[in-house]
Amino acid sequence: MNERSAEQEQRSYYNAIAETYDSHFASPQALAYRNRLYTDVFAGINLAGMRVLDVACGGGENSIFFRERGCDVVGVDISDAQCRIFRRRFPGSLVVTGSMAELAFAEGSFDVVVTESLHHSHPNLDRTLAEISRVLKPGGRFLLWEPEAGSLFDRARKLWYRFDPSYFQDNEQSIDIDHVVSALGDRFMVERTEYGGNIAHLFVLNSMHFRIPPRLVRLYARGAMALEFLLNRLATRLLSMWVLCLLRKKDAAP
Repeated sequence: MNERSAEQEQRSYYNAIAETYDSHFASPQALAYRNRLYTDVFAGINLAGMRVLDVACGGGENSIFFRERGCDVVGVDISDAQCRIFRRRFPGSLVVTGSMAELAFAEGSFDVVVTESLHHSHPNLDRTLAEISRVLKPGGRFLLWEPEAGSLFDRARKLWYRFDPSYFQDNEQSIDIDHVVSALGDRFMVERTEYGGNIAHLFVLNSMHFRIPPRLVRLYARGAMALEFLLNRLATRLLSMWVLCLLRKKDAAP
């Protein structure tokens, strides 16, 4: 699939499912899952006052975490409908409808860039990474949270999607974190890498894929998350569903 057709298909897809997507991924239970991960990875970092770019922002699921910590958050998403939800959730905040591979912002505009949608950037992954690097300030941080390529669960996921294409796009490919680090080159240093994901990732965060109504998710979410974060202590790259990586752009040379 070429660049233009992939983005057109993605825009149509997310326009069609925007409200359903938001009801699941912005549910209190899904937000609590994300909040626990992000609170841990940003421990000791004062985010107040930072300018954050939420790439492929959807309705602002990631942005909620940063706004609650006093950040100025800007969103960008390919879907018009998702951008409308973002504006509805954060009146007055800037959100731009556009491609993550062509970010409409000046060089060095942001202190933090966050995304959980690099797996939707194919065939433009390297171009997207270059754009993220461009708009991030020296010393700024890049947080990505993505399906882990090569894990046993990723292989099972690909098989499952063959039988249930409703929530799968042709350009969706899990992320090889080694490739990301290599593509960013010596401009970045890895501050932290975490692997994880099991029962709560499946049935709390991704309840939409299993057609589980959010009102039912709340009945078991707390127990599922407690079990998952206990099991995450044993997570390895091979046995994980996701990779969470925090990178820091090196300061400019004197």
